Amino acid sequence: MDITFKQIEIENFKNHKKLSLNFGEITNIFGKNGAGKSSIADAVSWVLFGLDQLGGKLEPNPINDFEAESKVSLTLIVDGQETTLTRNQKKTAKYYIDEVPKKATEFNQFVADLFDKDLFLSMFNPIYFFSQNWKEQREQVLKYVDEPLNSEVFAEMPKIQAELLKENLKSHSLSDLESLHKERFKKRDSEYERASERLLTLQEQLEKDSDSKQIDSAAIQKEIETLVNERDGLDEKRHQAFRSMQNRTSIQSEIDYLSDRIFKQKEKALSIREEKLQENCQTCGQSLNEDSIKKVKDNHLNRFQEAIEEGKRMTVELQKLKEKLAAIPEIEVPDTQARSKELDDQVYQLMAKRDAAERLIALKTDIDIAAERKEMLLSERNESQSILEAIKAFQAKQALVMVRKVDSLFTTISVQLFDELKNGNRKDIFEIKMDGKPYSKLSTAERIKCGLEMVEVLSKQSGIIVPTFVDNAESILRYTAPTGQLITAKVRVGELKIEVKDEIKEVAS
Repeated sequence: MDITFKQIEIENFKNHKKLSLNFGEITNIFGKNGAGKSSIADAVSWVLFGLDQLGGKLEPNPINDFEAESKVSLTLIVDGQETTLTRNQKKTAKYYIDEVPKKATEFNQFVADLFDKDLFLSMFNPIYFFSQNWKEQREQVLKYVDEPLNSEVFAEMPKIQAELLKENLKSHSLSDLESLHKERFKKRDSEYERASERLLTLQEQLEKDSDSKQIDSAAIQKEIETLVNERDGLDEKRHQAFRSMQNRTSIQSEIDYLSDRIFKQKEKALSIREEKLQENCQTCGQSLNEDSIKKVKDNHLNRFQEAIEEGKRMTVELQKLKEKLAAIPEIEVPDTQARSKELDDQVYQLMAKRDAAERLIALKTDIDIAAERKEMLLSERNESQSILEAIKAFQAKQALVMVRKVDSLFTTISVQLFDELKNGNRKDIFEIKMDGKPYSKLSTAERIKCGLEMVEVLSKQSGIIVPTFVDNAESILRYTAPTGQLITAKVRVGELKIEVKDEIKEVAS
């Protein structure tokens, strides 16, 4: 986009009662201090934005005439299309585009569609860019510089670090990767410290249990089994003796019980045999006939025979019990209590030694596990540290590449985008230097040269050409003129004088 100023008409604006100016390729404005040279540039920024040429508030009314209506009309040509913008202000502002009244929002939108305010003022006044906050300056320049590609940055890094980051950036962004490993490094570092303390504690415990190192657990276990077998053997002998004694006692009880029954059966049989037979009816007392007497005798004989048979049967059973009792040996219950206690004591002592040896084995296992965990944590901690160092190296090289890209835009200017902190990190800054001197230390002439170079860079990168106003131009003898129209203001004795040159300029002097 090519923007040129054709004409400006000023009425009751600051120290100008009435002024009409036709711009040329070069427009030189001469006059003493206070003649209104800078006010012409303020009139341009005021009609466009309602501000002075440095973006500050502006009171347009002439001195000592606050009732006058200020008016500025600027005719400009944008890519061959002529437009006149007018702003009037007395108590309230009025806006016109090609003499057509417009609302403030319509007017401001029209101007905003033509160009960005900060970009325009930065190219119109070489001082404006440097009057902005450093963050605004930084943002304005960096919008024209592509962020370095990862491949560009990797090419600047040591191969090992570059390969490490390439692999990890496949699954995470750089910022996520940094957050992830900052957290993991912090966590693993703390866990590694605790793991080291645990390993040391276990190793110290192992030293304290050094007496158990020579214990043969297998041999102790065999000895325990031998003693347990002997103790179980004693217990089995006691149990056998008790079982034998219980069996004999049980059979003897049966024998005694059956012997008593046999004795009573004998008495019963004798009682039946001694019974006197009744030959008379017990009811009526009459003598029984022969058949009845025979029945009585037969009944008596049968009962006697049954008693004898029952006695014989019990006698046979008694004999069997006696034989069964005789078959069970009489075993004396051995006194094994003292030996069993002795064996138990020996077993408990051996088990204590065995348990100590097993604890030692478990302790050694715990030590091995603790050592492995310590190494694992150290490995992960170191991996995170290496990745964080690679990220820091990447960011440093990324900053370096970015600075190179920005510096490549300029000829005599250098730009500092970052400041190195004591902890190795960087913070964003923006400082312009010329010949190694910061902008704040430059002379008026150097600041103008610096500003003109910034104008050319912004114009080239944005593709927008606007007129440039150089105030205090008398302070600089030689400089490269900007691509667009050049408007200079120089202090010279006398009233305001304007010279217009319609020529292609290369170098102004």
